[in-house]
Amino acid sequence: MKRGVASEPAQRQTVAEIVYQALRRDIITLRHRPGAALAEQELADLYGSSRVPVREACRRLQQEGLVRGIPYKGYSVNQISLKDIQDCFDLRLALELHALGGASQRASKEDLDRLAALAATEYTFHDWTSYADFLERNEDLHLQLALLSGNQRLVTALNDLIGTMQRFFLLGLDLGDFASEMRGEHEELVALLQRGDGTGAAVCLRHQIEASRERIIRALIHDGHDIPLE
Repeated sequence: MKRGVASEPAQRQTVAEIVYQALRRDIITLRHRPGAALAEQELADLYGSSRVPVREACRRLQQEGLVRGIPYKGYSVNQISLKDIQDCFDLRLALELHALGGASQRASKEDLDRLAALAATEYTFHDWTSYADFLERNEDLHLQLALLSGNQRLVTALNDLIGTMQRFFLLGLDLGDFASEMRGEHEELVALLQRGDGTGAAVCLRHQIEASRERIIRALIHDGHDIPLE
């Protein structure tokens, strides 16, 4: 009896983690679009679980700002607003520039070689599987760079922030072919770090983040997406 009771919470947590990862990826890759209603039983059927793991997964996604709870109805995927895009990019710029300062002093040749391998990746235009894979590698690049700063709390904050922003990036990727441009930006950043040019790397990183912001906003507006201001 005791063994069964002890294993049940662990099993439930494992299922909740699987549901969380699957639901999060589906929100980020826009399988569940902004504003979409999410009912617990429908999600449980979709992901092959009971409602309890779904509830735990949605609680985590609420904390990340990806869904919101609707009393007596379930959940909905949070809308993307222009202000949210601007706020996220402002915060990302501050966090990544701070991380870069530490990374430029601490990174070894082996560290930078690993970053160079991550930087040398592209996606295939209009291929959504390729987009998702590219965004995961892009996230790895930026988080690995942050890890080199030695500030774990910064890495945790940046990890949550980039996860929230993946939807922005995915919308932008399908509205223009920026694959070679983005690869070039990443490779330039790593090359500057390899040359020991921390100041140049900071200028390059700022330019990359601002260029990404402008690409996404320009592409979304040009394509006629009805993005709320607030």
